[in-house]
Amino acid sequence: MTDLARTPQLSRARLAVRFANRRRGVVIGSFMVTTIVLVAIFAPWVAPSSPNAFDVVNRLQPPSTSALFGTDDLGRDIFSRVVYGARVSLAVGFLVSFACLVVGGAFGLLAGFYRPLDGPLMRVMDGFMSFPNIVLAILLMATLGASLENIVIALAITYAPRMARVVRSSVLQVRELTYVEAATALGARDARLLARHVVPNALSPIIVQWTFIFAYAILGEASLSFLGVGVPPEIPTWGTILNEGRVYIQRAAWLTVLPGFAILWTVLGLNLLGDGIRDMMDPHLRGKEAS
Repeated sequence: MTDLARTPQLSRARLAVRFANRRRGVVIGSFMVTTIVLVAIFAPWVAPSSPNAFDVVNRLQPPSTSALFGTDDLGRDIFSRVVYGARVSLAVGFLVSFACLVVGGAFGLLAGFYRPLDGPLMRVMDGFMSFPNIVLAILLMATLGASLENIVIALAITYAPRMARVVRSSVLQVRELTYVEAATALGARDARLLARHVVPNALSPIIVQWTFIFAYAILGEASLSFLGVGVPPEIPTWGTILNEGRVYIQRAAWLTVLPGFAILWTVLGLNLLGDGIRDMMDPHLRGKEAS
């Protein structure tokens, strides 16, 4: 018996751990995303005060023991506002990415599986993608009005075509594989083909794109709020805090450093996590890890 035959086959879980150890970006990205999610969940215990508590006497105070990251022009604690802003930014990111997954995924699935629908549906998606993302989002917000619900709708419409293109591409590849053709020859209905064969085998790039759209949505919300067309000013978000702090950037730079770092931390973590998931779900790289 050869050494190869005597060697027990590595389990999938062990391979995943081994791969993660070799791809430190996965571990770092997971840690960064988990940290910001925990901060958002436990915001009432992490933040030392209410995000909208005014203290005009102590306005524009630099970082100190009483205000860890200083105060803004109304005396509000910046650290508390950034912590509570994580809730809004992550909620917007999740809702937008989920809406893109449902709507864009449905368009891409129909376009990729049913050839007659491919041209019309993709031309609609191309029409939306012809606009720069931020311009389209501003146009939609100007039409819908400033609110948290409308910013989710505007960003979902903006980024859904990206998901549709990825889903369509994945479905086009899977539907031409041998086992799908065999199931079709055996008389499997379209719903069964999609549920049992096409969608499960097209999930890898879809999941990766979902993480990227999550990051795009957080950046989009911050951009719209920074420009003053996002959520109402009384709702603390990272973009709103940046917008309020830009007036005092030379006098009180701490107003923009912390929310900017929070955006950088979250988006970088999501991108590292997405890249790691893409590598872990790549069969060629998994084969190299197993060898």
